Amino acid sequence: MKWQRVLVANDPLQAGIAKVALEAAGLTVQLRQMELWGVAVEVLYSQGAAPSVWVPAHQEATALRILQQQFADQGMVDEPDWHCAQCHEINGDHFSACWQCGSERQATDQQ
Repeated sequence: MKWQRVLVANDPLQAGIAKVALEAAGLTVQLRQMELWGVAVEVLYSQGAAPSVWVPAHQEATALRILQQQFADQGMVDEPDWHCAQCHEINGDHFSACWQCGSERQATDQQ
């Protein structure tokens, strides 16, 4: 079965809330990278170490709609990663400055 990531969570709690919401709608859900959370915090929340929520690829559209509804009112909807205009490093949406070179995020720094 092909799986699709539908959320990179800010923390394990957000991943758990997403899982419950998707399962309540009858979707099949996997949580990944939950065990890496403690390490991720210590290594600047490195890409790939954040908790993530995955669903079978054929359920992706439904999952994204449910998560948008679930988190929009709480201000918890993730923005896409962005590229630094100076060093071209990929940064998570939660960074306001590049973790690599320290340059401030600009409106044009979207992926």
